[in-house]
Amino acid sequence: MSRRPQSKYESCSIEARRGRLRLRWWWRAEDGRRSHRAHPTGLEATQENRQKLEPLREVVGRLVRAGKNPKDALKLYEIGSTPTDSVDRGAPPLGPTVRSYYPEWFASQAPLVRPALARDYRRHFEGYVLPSPFSDIPLVALTPKDARGIQAELLSRRNVRTGAPLSVKTVKNVISGSLRALWRQAKADELVTRDIFDSLTWPEWQPPDPDPWTAEEMRRIFGWFRPHRLGLPAAPRSKGFRRLPHPPFYAYVHTLFMGGGLRPSEASGLRWKDVNLAQGVLYVRRSYHLRTYGPPKIRGAHRTVELLPETVRVLRDIQPLHVTPEMPVFTSTTGGPIEPKSFSEHWYRCLRALGLRVRGLYTTKDTFVSLTLPVKGAVWVEAQTGVAYATLKRHYAKWVPRRDVAEQRRLERAFESSDTAISGHDLSPLDEVVGDNLSQVFDLEGDKGCEEGDLNPHGCYPTRPST
Repeated sequence: MSRRPQSKYESCSIEARRGRLRLRWWWRAEDGRRSHRAHPTGLEATQENRQKLEPLREVVGRLVRAGKNPKDALKLYEIGSTPTDSVDRGAPPLGPTVRSYYPEWFASQAPLVRPALARDYRRHFEGYVLPSPFSDIPLVALTPKDARGIQAELLSRRNVRTGAPLSVKTVKNVISGSLRALWRQAKADELVTRDIFDSLTWPEWQPPDPDPWTAEEMRRIFGWFRPHRLGLPAAPRSKGFRRLPHPPFYAYVHTLFMGGGLRPSEASGLRWKDVNLAQGVLYVRRSYHLRTYGPPKIRGAHRTVELLPETVRVLRDIQPLHVTPEMPVFTSTTGGPIEPKSFSEHWYRCLRALGLRVRGLYTTKDTFVSLTLPVKGAVWVEAQTGVAYATLKRHYAKWVPRRDVAEQRRLERAFESSDTAISGHDLSPLDEVVGDNLSQVFDLEGDKGCEEGDLNPHGCYPTRPST
């Protein structure tokens, strides 16, 4: 007679023993053996009491399936010695789980954060956290071991589209960003008392290096956007669309490259009240992303940006005759502000047409920093871009001027030319070549050799003077 194979099903049930109800579940010990456990409730074996215990049975079943012994968690909910009013009111036994607490938390956070951050919260929980057994464990029963468990689970998971393992940055954003934000609110609501994520350690992650464009590539991109024709809405009393150049698109790309290292969302959020063409400055006060105005991405992004004369001329060309303070500076073909995500379609079309290596729109900021940092120094670039000095030094270290090299070259010149006084000379070698004229850095100043019909609307692009 063959023995019936033991079922691998692990859950919890409600059973009667000597006229009283108890919870009974199968538990797999560390040595692999399975044995049953029971917890007395002290409630009479009636159908009404069975219904009251049903929510608790579901919670214990989730704990068992997640590999956690529910015995410790049940101490927080002693049914036999506490009133059953909480069960009558429908309060969840042992408190909420991540799954049950998430909708309430997200509804309270979405109006308070940037739309992009709210979108990340939703994607992280729906795509990574909620499908995990971690989300079915009550918050009060979660431990640092569970935090390490979901970290290991996500680091071993593969991307559905590419099949590659999730990057350390993605997993860190999910846990240290979105999940810890929920945990902080749960702690403020007095649902938990400790931070289970403090003990997490992370594999070393190397951020990608900046990938700026060269001056020649930048000129080619300008030359594509300025004459490029787009479908525009029909003119009054006419039918069909018109195909004409759209100057705000060219001005948008020009300002991203040369306008002080603006992020695409910051440039899209500019209104004409933020631009002072007479003084050659603009003021970053907001961003525009996911078709919504909001604060800039980081706290230090509120700043005043100095504009090059070339950029001032480009902005003056697109300023409407009857301008109002609230009008967006850079408009789409429908008249609203440019949405960076939608503009990427035109950006990648330009790169394909020119045969350039594909890079994101954010690399325009890398280009500005890499070209100006050796000339103007980190303090000026920090004020222009709103990027902290520590971040500039970490990501753009090879462009930061080295004072020791400058001092060594001054010493060499002192021995080579005894009749040259350099005691008060405090300029770096690059400063001596180009001075404070940033237009020379971008190779965008001058009009020698310009021909009729040149792609540059305000002059041609001479090469940098040789040293």
